Amino acid sequence: MFEEPYRWMEAVSTRHNYVQEKLKMGQPVLSVPFDDGVLIMGFAPQPGKVFEIYDRIALGGVGHPADVERLRMTLLDMAHLEGFNRSAQDVTLARLLQFGIAPALKQNFEEIQRAPYIIRLLLVELDGEGQPNFFRVNYDGHWETFKSGTVVAGNEKVMDEVQKKIQDTPFATYTLEKALEETCRLWGESRKHYEEDDDSIPKTLKEAFDQWYLEAAVLSGEVERRAIYRVLTKEELGKLKSSVG
Repeated sequence: MFEEPYRWMEAVSTRHNYVQEKLKMGQPVLSVPFDDGVLIMGFAPQPGKVFEIYDRIALGGVGHPADVERLRMTLLDMAHLEGFNRSAQDVTLARLLQFGIAPALKQNFEEIQRAPYIIRLLLVELDGEGQPNFFRVNYDGHWETFKSGTVVAGNEKVMDEVQKKIQDTPFATYTLEKALEETCRLWGESRKHYEEDDDSIPKTLKEAFDQWYLEAAVLSGEVERRAIYRVLTKEELGKLKSSVG
């Protein structure tokens, strides 16, 4: 242990700088409402950014793939245990965050001897009344809630800029097709805030379609089947590429 409090504070500050440096190239994942549910999407060089967690809960992540996967499995286990011990209706993101993953992330980050998680997570749910709830979770356990959609990215300036545009756009009135087009355009606009020289990273939306994978899924509020999470089809993604790429 550190003998003086300021040494511990200095070590925590160093960890913040370390994680932020590792995260800075993480590409945005966006989630917004549309007229029939919630959309979550992002581009990546390999699949592994968008997942289903539970009946009405989805996850998007940026950061180290191993850390994203570890926390995904933690959330899965917590959700299913909560559903088994209580009921499916009791599995909410507020409970999973407040009593589960957020305290665990905070404890991990403040224990200087342990390696910190290199992640930012976006979580979204449709509640029992079909209303969307959006959450953003930081690597140190801090989490925020949003009503009109949100975004996670490695670059904090990108997050702030895209978040403002999400709040200023009436996504809840859009069809899924239009919401897809607008989120793709926001993703493309975010590229101007990156200053990387790596040719393997797309500079434009067209290059992203050609070089990377687009992962997109929806939580649909008006479906007859029990599973309301679905991945977008190749036909839907092909139509999207034709309209905005």
